[in-house]
Amino acid sequence: MPNTCCSPFCNPDRVRIVDLWGKKITCKGYRCSEDGVHYEPKPEQIKLQVSIIPTDYCPASCPFCIAAKTIRNKNQLDLGILEKRLLELKELDIVRGISVTGGEPFYDMERLNNIITMVFDIFSYDLELSVNTNGIGLKYLDKINELEHIDTIHVSRHHYDDKINQSFFGIPMPSTDDIRSVVDALGYPDIFVFNCMLMKDYIGTVSEVHRFLDYAITTRVPKVSFITGAPVNPFIANQSVLFDDVLKPDDPSLLFTRGYQDYEFCRCHDGIYVSPSGGLIEFYGRKTDVSACDYVRGLVIGADGHIRTGFNGEILR
Repeated sequence: MPNTCCSPFCNPDRVRIVDLWGKKITCKGYRCSEDGVHYEPKPEQIKLQVSIIPTDYCPASCPFCIAAKTIRNKNQLDLGILEKRLLELKELDIVRGISVTGGEPFYDMERLNNIITMVFDIFSYDLELSVNTNGIGLKYLDKINELEHIDTIHVSRHHYDDKINQSFFGIPMPSTDDIRSVVDALGYPDIFVFNCMLMKDYIGTVSEVHRFLDYAITTRVPKVSFITGAPVNPFIANQSVLFDDVLKPDDPSLLFTRGYQDYEFCRCHDGIYVSPSGGLIEFYGRKTDVSACDYVRGLVIGADGHIRTGFNGEILR
């Protein structure tokens, strides 16, 4: 990712130059718009989302995986180096929130627990922290000491049918009963979100979205995120469904609340679904493709210990 903004999509009002360890980084300098027209500048002190990758490895083989080229690597993030990187970021006062992703962070629960504890030790509990997982370690959540301070655990779940859902991953996944048990055992189930990839042959129509939401209500997971996949390979390029083609404002079972537009790069919408039996659940639709965006939108601490300007960006430290 270059440090200069020369794309035809880019204009000076969109960016802010930030000095990170002596390097001039061109960052997103505006807030997303509620109407797609009016954009406000960010505060003078730019804050960025930081992603931490504890390991490149993931035992699953999802056909739409954006990290498919690296998930067989065995790289493990050195915790001593991570502490150094987090302290460097803390000193700059640039961190807006942290997401722990992968690879599969739940693959090593002890490492994940140490990382979460370290993050809160350095940034305190005021920091928003989320974790992304395919679900393989859900039954070991009790091994995370600071679990009650995590804002969100995003669990990949791409179909309401257990067998169809498992077919995407290629490895055993938590069943519906397993998920219910985990959610019921936790005193604060509001931290869970299902991430569902919208696909033409699976969850890709209005009726199938309704069925998925009805299913999610039975698991007592309180929110579903429906994702329009980025065209990273032929499979998802052919299967991808726009979230606003299946989450429609004229659907009487949906109440839309807030939505945001980020120029041509990203858009999202929140709302509440009411089932035929009166059940309620939150939903969220998102489409993101920042491949044409040549300014920094977040930082990544990779499994190799380097800080980058995005997942495939320039090494800063």
